Amino acid sequence: MASVRVAKNKLTTPTQQSRFELGVCMAIYNWEALAVSVQSFWGGPDSADKRDWMVGSIVELYEQQEQVDAEDIEDRLLQIMEDEFEVAVEDDSAYDVAEKIVRIFGQCKEGDFSLVDSLYQKHQSKSNSSSAPVHVVEQEEVSGDEME
Repeated sequence: MASVRVAKNKLTTPTQQSRFELGVCMAIYNWEALAVSVQSFWGGPDSADKRDWMVGSIVELYEQQEQVDAEDIEDRLLQIMEDEFEVAVEDDSAYDVAEKIVRIFGQCKEGDFSLVDSLYQKHQSKSNSSSAPVHVVEQEEVSGDEME
C-alpha cells in the first residue's frame, strides 16, 4: 500500500490557497510601517505596486520551501522594506506580521478562515478613509487535472 505524502507548506484546495493569499495580503496591507511607507511614497511612485509585489513574494516562500517559519517571513519583509522603501524597521512589527502569516497559513490549511475574515473586515473599515478597497474574488474548485 503506497502512502500519500503531503508537503507541509501545501494547501490542498483552491479555496484554501485563495484565502491564504487574501490573508497574506491583509496582514501586509494592515502593517502600519508599510502603510506609512506606501502613503508617503518612500518607495517612489510605484510604492503600491511594491507592496503588492511584497505579498506575492511572501506567498512564493510557501511555494518554494518545504517549511517556512516566522523568521523566514520576517527576514523577507525587512529586506524588502530596506531595498524597496529604504526603511529600516526596528520595532519588531515585521515579526508580528510574520507570526500572523504563519497563523493564517495554519488556519487555512485546516479550513478555518476566521483570522482572514477578521483582517479583511479591519482593512475594509480602514479603506473607507483613503486606501483603495481590496476586492475578493473566489476561485471555483477545480480538479488537479484542470489546473495543469
